[in-house]
Amino acid sequence: MTPRKPGHPRFNTVRRLPKSRLEQLLAALVISLVLTGAAVLIPPAAQRLMALPPSATPLPTPTPTAPPASVLLPDELDRALEGVVTIVNSHTFGTAFLIDTQGDFLTAASLVGGGESLRLVDNSGSMHTVLLVGIDSALGIAQVRATAQGRPMPLGNPAVLLRNDPVVLLSNPRIENLPPATPAVVNTTTDSQLRLEADDLPGNVGGPVVGPGGKVLGVLTGNGTALPINLAQPDIAQWHGQPGTPAALAPFPSFLVLRTNGTASPPPSSAPTVQTVSPSRVSTGQATVVTLQGSGFTDGPMLRVRFVPLASPNGAFAGVAPTLVSSSTLTVKVPAGQVVQDYVIQLVNGDGTIVSSGTALTVTP
Repeated sequence: MTPRKPGHPRFNTVRRLPKSRLEQLLAALVISLVLTGAAVLIPPAAQRLMALPPSATPLPTPTPTAPPASVLLPDELDRALEGVVTIVNSHTFGTAFLIDTQGDFLTAASLVGGGESLRLVDNSGSMHTVLLVGIDSALGIAQVRATAQGRPMPLGNPAVLLRNDPVVLLSNPRIENLPPATPAVVNTTTDSQLRLEADDLPGNVGGPVVGPGGKVLGVLTGNGTALPINLAQPDIAQWHGQPGTPAALAPFPSFLVLRTNGTASPPPSSAPTVQTVSPSRVSTGQATVVTLQGSGFTDGPMLRVRFVPLASPNGAFAGVAPTLVSSSTLTVKVPAGQVVQDYVIQLVNGDGTIVSSGTALTVTP
């Protein structure tokens, strides 16, 4: 067969296809091949994707909550506690704090009013007699003076306090009954009162409400209630330098426990006691000298013996001419004409120590 030459009509047919037409055909061929391959590959891939476990939605990373800042740094707390002491009266105890270098302590009026016998226990565990300097019953505060050593606490400005601000209640670190520092939060503030949210105890009453820097912002006058310290400053200025009135020395309560070298110690075993009275029955028709037996008796200008009715609010009387025979014996005269009933004996030692006892004297017809 004779090969066709380029000029042959059939050969020239291909040559006559426009260039753009060839490109369209080639593009269509490529697209067809791609679609054919995709049709083959997509089902298995889809099956494999469906077989994979669904991915969990990532949880947002929680933002850590910053812990609340401490009200006092450790060294500030140690310094502040040097000025905090315990006030004991005849039936309970509370807290007081040193405000100047002459031994003046601020506390709650409820702890010292009504002629209470008082005892101050400092943060070394030492005991002190107390001078009552002043009482402001309207504000609920009082000032006492003692020879106890300590660091006066600086007074701050309670106007800086806002709702939810942290503060701290301080108490004598030597007392086992109370934590030295009790955290509190300001609930409400007014010009005349601070309301606090705190796990405070009755023994915290009279103690300082302290803010940053160890500054006193208030005096705790009741459960969760404090007087802003600026309201106490006129009284403090008025009472400064006043001589004060000696208070009888309150007995050391059996329920108050002291810490010693990190451990608790019982109350002193040498506390004065009244154990017996003889005779234990006297007639109202005549004066009778009776003898008290016990321990820890001391002579002095404050020595006296009181007879307090056991079951009646009326009829208490003082014995006449109490006379110290020894540290375990004294005599006193029961005057004639007393109400017929049973009495318990209360001894005030010569140094002001009050010795309450269950020893009974009966006055008969």
